[in-house]
Amino acid sequence: MTTSRVELHIRRLELDAATAPSRAALCAAVEAELAVRLGLAPADRDRGGRCAVPADAAVAALGRQVALAVLRELGARETVRAGERRP
Repeated sequence: MTTSRVELHIRRLELDAATAPSRAALCAAVEAELAVRLGLAPADRDRGGRCAVPADAAVAALGRQVALAVLRELGARETVRAGERRP
C-alpha cells in the first residue's frame, strides 16, 4: 500500500467567535474530519483504534465546517477541470 501526503495551507481564516481556539486544536480537528471524509479513518475511532471523543465540541464543529469548505472547494475545482476543453 502506498501513502500520499497532502498539505493544506490556509492563508487566512476569519473566525466569528468570542475566543479563538488554539491553532493546534483546530488543525487537529480539521485533519481528523478530512481523514474521515476522505475515507482514511473510521468516523468513530482515532488513530490508535480508540473511540474518538473530542476534547472540545466547539473546536470539533469548527474543524468539521472548515473541512467541508475545503472539500467543497476541491469539488468545485474538479468540476471545472472536468468541463474544460483540451486543445
